[in-house]
Amino acid sequence: MQIAKLFEKVDINIPDEGFIYTIDEYKTINNRNRIIDNISIDNYKVINWSLKDMTGFYSTGNIINQAYLTCQFDYLYGVKILLDREISALNESNRVDKDKYINFLENIKNNKAKSFEEALQRILFFNQQLWQTGHKLIGLGRLDKILNDLYYQDVEKGVIDKNQALNLIKSFLLSLHDYYWFKSQALMGDTGQIIILGGVEENGEYFSNDLTYLFIEAVKELNIPDPKCLLRVSDKTPRDLMDLALSSMKTGVGSPLLSNDEKVIPALIDYGYERQDAYNYVVSACWEPEPIGKSLGQNNIVCINYLIPLNKLFDNEDLKSIKNFNQILNIYLKKYLPEYVDGIIEWLNNLVFERDPILSTFIDDCNENQLDISEGGARYNNYGLTSVALGNTVNSLYNLKKFVFESGEYDLIELNNIRKNNFEGNDKLVSILRNQKIRYGVDNEEIISLSNIITDCVNEILLNNYNKFGGRFKFGLSSPDYIMDAPKVKASFDGKRDFEPLTIHIANENSEDYIDLIRFASKLDYSGARFNGNVTDFMVNPSFIENHYDKFLDFLILSRKQGYYQMQMNVISSETLIRAKEHPNEFPNLIVRVWGFSAYFNDLPDSYKDFLIERTLKNEGKVAV
Repeated sequence: MQIAKLFEKVDINIPDEGFIYTIDEYKTINNRNRIIDNISIDNYKVINWSLKDMTGFYSTGNIINQAYLTCQFDYLYGVKILLDREISALNESNRVDKDKYINFLENIKNNKAKSFEEALQRILFFNQQLWQTGHKLIGLGRLDKILNDLYYQDVEKGVIDKNQALNLIKSFLLSLHDYYWFKSQALMGDTGQIIILGGVEENGEYFSNDLTYLFIEAVKELNIPDPKCLLRVSDKTPRDLMDLALSSMKTGVGSPLLSNDEKVIPALIDYGYERQDAYNYVVSACWEPEPIGKSLGQNNIVCINYLIPLNKLFDNEDLKSIKNFNQILNIYLKKYLPEYVDGIIEWLNNLVFERDPILSTFIDDCNENQLDISEGGARYNNYGLTSVALGNTVNSLYNLKKFVFESGEYDLIELNNIRKNNFEGNDKLVSILRNQKIRYGVDNEEIISLSNIITDCVNEILLNNYNKFGGRFKFGLSSPDYIMDAPKVKASFDGKRDFEPLTIHIANENSEDYIDLIRFASKLDYSGARFNGNVTDFMVNPSFIENHYDKFLDFLILSRKQGYYQMQMNVISSETLIRAKEHPNEFPNLIVRVWGFSAYFNDLPDSYKDFLIERTLKNEGKVAV
């Protein structure tokens, strides 16, 4: 990776106002292998280290790995080149405040950040380098905690007040929002720029400060889909902070996502992360928990699709020999699902990552061991998987049990042939299969048991395997692949036709009973390796919150006590979405929650627009599902 050469060539674009943030969208490094992404560097180190500190660290001590040191020095040399070029460009600009920003950039060479504003600028300087070098889905970490000392130091000195800090944060977020199209991955808005706020400390106290509130207020006031924020919550989260979070969500901006520390932190510790690291967790691009600054953290590396092995079972097995439901379940759990997961593990262990001196600089143990993050130098080298279609699979199995083996309304072979023919001419059957009251997302003992049995199988396989760095595997029940994976899966026994979207996260579109869904989510098993993002997902009509605001706030607080893992919501009406699709010019700034990110509705492909419209209609009870 020749970073210094890249930084010599990139065009420098000094904005007319605000922070200095410049990315050349047309120049990057040609990587031969997979670049490490879905990661947050430790911005505490960014604001407290200088280029002198970094260079000095590599210049002292034993040489263990000369190749590693050569790459690190190339990167640091590149940082100096970039600094000097940006300072020169600032000098030549007409900005009246250029001396201030020149000082901020000069300080990176020899000093840690000295003020709140300077710290924000320094974070942006290093953040732009990651995007410039081809990294994707870059998180920001726990900014309220990282910036705490400098913020209160400046407040006590009278340098800034809350309102000035809010304006600085808004300018900071707008800078990160720049290059929106360049940063977006699978869809416009999918940038991974997530800011973590609040959280339980190791001593059991809940951390929040002025900045926790100010970041949420800034997101709410700007009303832009990116960057997004996540609020870590517990039983000690102040009610007024939850109130602010709800008032932000109510705008439709989709932030903050809520993450339940009382579920997440014990799961991290149980899996094997050190206690201190677990309490200091952030999330990757969307919602996957991860220790900050210590991990390879490939938390969205591949998706498990539970429906693929189930359909394979019915495409390949001799169904004449199957006499009861338990046979089907055993064949799926003992043969097809394990074979499918084993294939994923084999594929993962053949991956080769690109050498990465930037990430290695800011990840613990890489520098101490002089081993690049791409070679297993981080303290934690685990791979994170997501998963999709658990709802389709559970509903399919339950329907088979009910209609074939209990009521006998259908012969197994007959029903399977109907499925293979995409339910052609069987619209009534499709409606029946889709409309069962007992289904995924309902607080029903049999459904919950079936869900946990399936994830038990995957959990056992993943816990008994290791990747090539000696790291482990983990997975979660939420994935962005509910539409992208749809072409891989034909019709299924839940009434899904060929290539239709898969079920989303932890949800039940057939019910407006949010409390029932929370009960269901709280009884799912998140132990073992099953902690890599588990989002309970709601569609909520804005008028419902408006008319029941205090009760809905109580619901959010009590739901956490009930035991959800994470929660997000789309606050939008079907009427608005339908109108926006028909008349996009009337809704240029309409924002919707897509999966772990929000986006402008007009930027989405029609398949996503239609999916969101269908979800809102179902939630409002306006269509037969």
